[in-house]
Amino acid sequence: MFFRLGILVAALAIGADAQNAGVDHFEKKIRPVLASRCYACHSSSAPAPQGGLLLDSTQGIRRGGNSGPAIQPGDPEHSLLLRAIRYTDKKLKMPPDHPLSPELVAEFELWIHEGASLPAEPLASEKKQSSLWSLQKPRLPAVPAVRDQGWVRNDIDRFILSRLEARDLGPSPEADKRTLIRRATYDLTGLPPTAKEVEQFVHDAAAHAYERLIDRLLVSPRYGERWGRHWLDVARYSDSVNDSVNTGQRYPWSYTYRDWVIGALNEDLPYDRFVLYQLAADRIPTVEPRHLAALGFLSLGREFPNSYPETVDDRIDAVSRGLLGLTVSCARCHDHKFDPIPTTDYYSLYSILSNIREPKELPRLGKPSGLSQKQTVYQERLDRIEKVYQQYRVRRDAEMVAFFKTQAADYMVAARDAEGLSNLEVEELVRDRQLNQYVLGRWRKFLRESKEADPEKEFATKWPSARRTARGNSLIEAEVDAKAIASLRDLAGAYAVVLGRYDRPEPFGDPEADRLRGFVRGPKSPIEVPLEEFELICTEGDRNNMRSIRVRYNAMLAQAAYDGAAPRAMAVEDLPHPVAAHVFVRGNPNNPGALTPPRFLSCLGGSNEKRYRDGSGRLELARAIIDPENPLTARVIVNRVWMHHFGLGLVRTPSDFGFRGDPPTHPELLDYLAVKFVEAGWSLKNLHRLIMNSAVYRQASADNEAGRKIDPENQLLWRMNRRRLEIESLRDSMLAAAGRLDPTAGGVPFSLTAQPSVPRRSVYGFIERGRVPALLSVFDFASPDQHAPMRYTTTVPQQALFFLNSPFVAEQCRALVARPEIATAPTPSEKIRQLYRLMLGREPEKSEMEASLKFLSQGAEPAVDEAPASPWQYGTGEFRADAGRVESFTPFTVFASDRWQGGSVLPASRSGKAMLRAAGGEPGEQPDQAVIRRWVSPVSGTLSIEGTLQHGQPAVPYGDGVRGRIVSSRQGELASWSVNGSSAETRLNGIKVEKGDTISFVVDARLDPENDAFTWAPVIKCSEQTWSAKNDFTGPAPQPLDVWARYAQVLLETNEFAFID
Repeated sequence: MFFRLGILVAALAIGADAQNAGVDHFEKKIRPVLASRCYACHSSSAPAPQGGLLLDSTQGIRRGGNSGPAIQPGDPEHSLLLRAIRYTDKKLKMPPDHPLSPELVAEFELWIHEGASLPAEPLASEKKQSSLWSLQKPRLPAVPAVRDQGWVRNDIDRFILSRLEARDLGPSPEADKRTLIRRATYDLTGLPPTAKEVEQFVHDAAAHAYERLIDRLLVSPRYGERWGRHWLDVARYSDSVNDSVNTGQRYPWSYTYRDWVIGALNEDLPYDRFVLYQLAADRIPTVEPRHLAALGFLSLGREFPNSYPETVDDRIDAVSRGLLGLTVSCARCHDHKFDPIPTTDYYSLYSILSNIREPKELPRLGKPSGLSQKQTVYQERLDRIEKVYQQYRVRRDAEMVAFFKTQAADYMVAARDAEGLSNLEVEELVRDRQLNQYVLGRWRKFLRESKEADPEKEFATKWPSARRTARGNSLIEAEVDAKAIASLRDLAGAYAVVLGRYDRPEPFGDPEADRLRGFVRGPKSPIEVPLEEFELICTEGDRNNMRSIRVRYNAMLAQAAYDGAAPRAMAVEDLPHPVAAHVFVRGNPNNPGALTPPRFLSCLGGSNEKRYRDGSGRLELARAIIDPENPLTARVIVNRVWMHHFGLGLVRTPSDFGFRGDPPTHPELLDYLAVKFVEAGWSLKNLHRLIMNSAVYRQASADNEAGRKIDPENQLLWRMNRRRLEIESLRDSMLAAAGRLDPTAGGVPFSLTAQPSVPRRSVYGFIERGRVPALLSVFDFASPDQHAPMRYTTTVPQQALFFLNSPFVAEQCRALVARPEIATAPTPSEKIRQLYRLMLGREPEKSEMEASLKFLSQGAEPAVDEAPASPWQYGTGEFRADAGRVESFTPFTVFASDRWQGGSVLPASRSGKAMLRAAGGEPGEQPDQAVIRRWVSPVSGTLSIEGTLQHGQPAVPYGDGVRGRIVSSRQGELASWSVNGSSAETRLNGIKVEKGDTISFVVDARLDPENDAFTWAPVIKCSEQTWSAKNDFTGPAPQPLDVWARYAQVLLETNEFAFID
């Protein structure tokens, strides 16, 4: 009948892909560190490799050095390399000068723990480009002749069948019509067909019934939702920044990119324009404003506030792997070890993708309209935050410039000492003398470009020469004559004294004095760093403070967006004056090498002679990517589409078409599809029709011994691959079966963890980078931390536990059996029939009916130990000072992840941003949106209460804190405390209560509704009993399922529900 916990069937093992993922981790995270910190002593280019250890080759890393193997794959604790970089062994510390950061050490730990994957040794560089199949332009191949002409439906079948016949294999029979409609409907819409649709198709005897089915599904708006999610994996889409600093910070209008992708696919926007708009819509004068939302491809990636090169690397990776199928990021620190991608290619793309920024005002989508009163309030707050930000920059820039003036002598000496040093040596000099590297660079440039040999601009190392040149200015001459000059430091000090004396805003009216004043304050002064360059001279504390203010601004912007602000595009724009990048020698940004102008990859025809000149070069890059002469772009997207129809691509490494990737199983077919795709105007829907109307797509998935023996991995496609539903389709199918699926499209995302659940399609759920809900991650959802080539299918116990224990599953089972078709069915047999039709789209077989009736007859209601009702309640309300009471307590209705709140996402329509967690929460803005943690006394007696009300403030404070009150339903207000960047002990004794009385812990926002997060987890004691707000905190109490809901749960656990044949 069905298989209990059938979701745990063995999934297809993709060992090669796991290995490639490990090698990618090595190339992106491990090799750059080895190159920058270890190669000097442990590489083949080192004068004498220390300890016999070579870390610049796979063989050397595996062999180890004189002390034995450096790594033990899978065993970090017994790996010498890890012991060395952890600095826990006094006798073994590497690198010897400065330890690696904890974050880098963690990357090594992860790499070794996951098996320490290493790449194969590379080909000789001169053979790379000529021998790489993917760099040869696809040509329309001759369609092969086949013996079984009766099986063929289009040319795809001939390419497949010719390979099968060559191995004495034949294709599988065509799947039955029920299987075909389910397969096609899921493939194109991600949803199951209804029982009515199945029956209509099964009984449609028309010759072209199947072709009409495909056409109907392609015009469904559900198509864009399904295939849009596939693209969002490629684009590493997320609704939150979630970098290492700004955890949980929401993008305000990320959803406009998601909605653009879905809309573009629904209207079958040609793929070349689909790519063009995502890279450079803002650079096209005639583009419709709605297409600016496409730029979210660049703007919604990972951000690294402390390392902008990492942010750019994320963009390069998404563009190169996502659009071209090349691992360009592997050339960041060295020429690519396998593919014809030199380091200069990486930094040419860096020159393009580093010269963009978020515009000061994001462009509106749709017709402009006036601001509502609520949005006017938001705008006033945003303006106030922006003013704080700019005032901070102005103040700190002035303070830093003043400080640099006191160091003038130090910089003069350092500028002379830095002559002839390498970049790394200059970096070390700056660090040792505690100077600012950018300011030193300004001094060096100023002195180098000086045309006069005045001591004000250039001084010699020999005092007699310096004394003679000092005669150019009597003010300096007087100071020099008055000093006992014995060294260069003395001479620099004398200049510094004079410069400090003539540093003032107003002119002196004396030519010599004003000449010195201009040196200190003039536009070319090495000291007077302009405000627009403040970020280059600020301290780490300044960066943290500015980031804190910017996070505050973005949080307010997101709150406005989620509270109804008109949608805007998460666009980018070019910098006004783009700057070409230099190669970072060994990946170190402070060690610039050769200049790399913006251009395309050299293996695809790029060269310095063909450098881009239109702004950052994004538009030219986009046009080069979508050029029909480009051998990669069409192949890559055709392969992705094939992968989503068959489970695996013709190239089984869909984002690596290089030497480390798999070669195509059917290279002629891949070229045929790529050429036809471009010839048909880059239409994805036409490509779907071509693939899905083929006989190979319509095969059954049943096994046969001959095929399994000759081709166990089904690379020749002698049958259809059976596939498990992705988590989005699985969740949406449950909602559809329960009759709850809400077809509303677009708009702000909802919480996927909310209880009760939001019955919209999963593609519209909130995706938080770094904190993907367990519901998604346990079923192999693509991580938004980076471009995802494909979903890797795993089989783990948590998947079965989800079906057994998930509140979401239980909720759908209750809703399903409450549907009128089932609730009003006159007999158990009819109820079973209706359940089968709604869940599996068919009638039950006789044996299934018998087994079901037996299960139901034996399924007495389960004995459930009733858990005692929690004394805690959570909600909002208003404390009325005139009455001394809480009025209008309104319980929260939604539990999302770890908190109670008033809606799926915040701000909620009635309670605003109010929410409560185990240890604290945040009140809303209005008086009646104070958060209330209410305790309903289960006893009569005398209580004591203790706890700490705490409110935090950043270094640049804002808001006025919060006010906490303890209010008794019997005695009124017992106490109150106000905290603002401080804490207060909330200890009370001798509180008399009767059973049923309430004690309310009320927190409001005072006058300023910003920065109101707080912690307060009181503990109540009465005699020997204790109630802890933190330990007792929980979501909704689970409700047991009746026998019919449990039966529906069993059906949800079947392979038939969770897999596509």
